Amino acid sequence: MNPNKLLIDAGNTRVKAAQMDADGHLEPLFNLSYEELRETQLQAPVASVWLALVGGAAQQSLLNEWMKSQCGQAQVYPVTSEAHKFGVSNAYSEPTHLGVDRWLALLGAYNENKKPTLIIDAGTAITVDWIDDQGQHLGGWIAPGVDMMQKAVTDRAPRVFTDTQKIWGRVNQLGTSTPDGLLDGCVNMFAGIVRQALHVTETELDWFDYRLLFSGGSTPLLPVELKRKGELRSELVLQGLALYAREQSGI
Repeated sequence: MNPNKLLIDAGNTRVKAAQMDADGHLEPLFNLSYEELRETQLQAPVASVWLALVGGAAQQSLLNEWMKSQCGQAQVYPVTSEAHKFGVSNAYSEPTHLGVDRWLALLGAYNENKKPTLIIDAGTAITVDWIDDQGQHLGGWIAPGVDMMQKAVTDRAPRVFTDTQKIWGRVNQLGTSTPDGLLDGCVNMFAGIVRQALHVTETELDWFDYRLLFSGGSTPLLPVELKRKGELRSELVLQGLALYAREQSGI
């Protein structure tokens, strides 16, 4: 059996992975929490690892321990954001300051379809990025994710509390208790960011023929009328990693 390349998107809370065969084809492997990763065994040998890491020291330590046990002597290639690559130009004057997950998502989206694109990732943080049909990243936004919004309020306002039996709030709903008010407020803040991003896209940038791509665990919380405007694309970071892996192999 020929060893595969392993592609890893290591976020703040979850780890996604895919394997690439000798012909450059991708096959998704898993989408797990860091705790679930501890018990995960790879079923095929690994020749090299392509890594996008945005998690902190604790996540990196756990990931390194897992790779040591599962990937043997495989060469590890950590990817960082660049000024220009694969037809995409980074808007940041300090390219490495753009999160590598955002960078790789831009690469994956543009190299799939060279069309103006709005990418909204709703995970630990909510990130919004715009890229035009020439591959120019125009910039973006970073805001607290839904869970982070809730925690920010409860940490600073001792009289505000949550119901541990309720995880998510409701869009377009009015809370009739403190927990509901907090949960509903945070979800509607998320929906508001998405609506504002669409407004900027269509009025400030004057884009009407564009792609809207969603990723991240909070995306299902959006109202149907917003979700219908775009596509759920959780694999964009892995697609970006695949470009680097294929380049190294000359595929």
